[in-house]
Amino acid sequence: CTGLTSITIPNSVTSIGLAAFDNCSGLTSIEIPNSVTSIGEGAFWSCDGLTSIIIPNSVTNIGRSAFCECTGLTSITIPNSVTSIEDCAFYNCTGLTSITIPNSITSIGHYTFYGCTGLTSIEIPNSVTSIRDYAFYDTPWYNNQPDGVVYAGKCLYKYKGDMPANTSIVIEEGTLSISPRAFEYCTGLTNIEIPNTVISIEYYAFSGCTGLTSITLPASATEYGSSLFSGCTGLTSIISYISAEDVANRSANNYFDVFYDFDSAACTLYVPYGAKETYAASDHWNEIENIVEMAYELNVTAAGYATLYLGYAAEIPAGVEVYTANAVEDDRLKMQPVEGVIPANTGVIVKAAAGTYTFNNADDAVAAIEGNLFKGSLKDETVKVASGKAAYVLSMVDGEVGMYRAELTDHSFLNNANKAYLLLDSNNLGVYDDEWDTSAGGQLSNGYRFDFGGITGIENVKGESGEVKAIYDLSGRAVENPSKGLYIINGKKVMVK
Repeated sequence: CTGLTSITIPNSVTSIGLAAFDNCSGLTSIEIPNSVTSIGEGAFWSCDGLTSIIIPNSVTNIGRSAFCECTGLTSITIPNSVTSIEDCAFYNCTGLTSITIPNSITSIGHYTFYGCTGLTSIEIPNSVTSIRDYAFYDTPWYNNQPDGVVYAGKCLYKYKGDMPANTSIVIEEGTLSISPRAFEYCTGLTNIEIPNTVISIEYYAFSGCTGLTSITLPASATEYGSSLFSGCTGLTSIISYISAEDVANRSANNYFDVFYDFDSAACTLYVPYGAKETYAASDHWNEIENIVEMAYELNVTAAGYATLYLGYAAEIPAGVEVYTANAVEDDRLKMQPVEGVIPANTGVIVKAAAGTYTFNNADDAVAAIEGNLFKGSLKDETVKVASGKAAYVLSMVDGEVGMYRAELTDHSFLNNANKAYLLLDSNNLGVYDDEWDTSAGGQLSNGYRFDFGGITGIENVKGESGEVKAIYDLSGRAVENPSKGLYIINGKKVMVK
């Protein structure tokens, strides 16, 4: 009704329905009574003569495209009664210059303020827990935000601008959404940590990130957009904690090209225990050929040791001790215990009685261990050993387990999937290549034994009654004078400080 310039809505009206005033371009003002509780989809679409509108406190929901393309709208008051603003509600309202979102709002839909080219000021309260893709895209406010900003309320993360090579980013805890195209074509991005508060990762968020080799998706990230990893040609590991139920629900929605221009054969997808079949049957996830459940069964031989390298954070099962190595001293590796959870992509030594042990995925990722000397492989891998370096693998020599020089073929050796190894300077032990003896899987004359502790001036440990305690290191060897570290004292594990 292009000739309609004004209308009075009586108090008996409780809702303004679908497209009620769609394209009423002559309508310059309207008073919505307090009886109205909802403004429906497209209710005022293309009412470009409207310059302002007051929404009463009775309204709880502003529907999809309710004020879409109201180009003359310069201001609007949203009351505290409104809890959600749906998709495209103010799409392309080019005359809108500022808006205040009340504390009652918990969600802002897709494209809500998209194309509001005059919008220079927005205040987002802490109450907002969901901001969907393109909600503020192509607005001056969005475009002028600094690089790596977390918006008010820790709601939306975006990265804008050039990124240097080998960049690592840790997204702040509490962030709820990674915005569309947040890291698109950030070729220098090699590592990113996403907290378990992120609910949605939107369209093209990591598209073209060719330097990204591994990414972990938290269980909270139940919404993810199209072309999310398109063009991520270097991605070899995706660790997804998203549940099977959430993957199945998302698979039914309309999104596409998640892995476009992506080497699916070179990538391993790690999924929660019991979720493999669901991922394998779900759109896009099933494009990745190698799907592995995060529950790895490790066989420990009678020697009592094994190496381990997993692409996900893993709980340490009962009866198992786990160690990293942070230094070499003469022919000894200085070992450090890992308690509770092994971080993802961390090479470790496992010590346990002979048997098979299951390493299930941990619910929460843990921080990387600094200074760990062990490296590893997620799949069978030919490791190239550069000039001046030497590789060491787990072997038993003269009845003692340790890391001994690996046999090389064309300066390389084969490291099996989920196994750890050492790659150190070759002059550490002063032995030349022509002295190698590669029997028993490693070099007899060149290797490192495990050092779980040393000697101090403490002569013994006494209990409350004064008796001397029997002290052993974690390898079962008697220790007269324990230094700092873990020991077994009268059958109990004790930390000596």
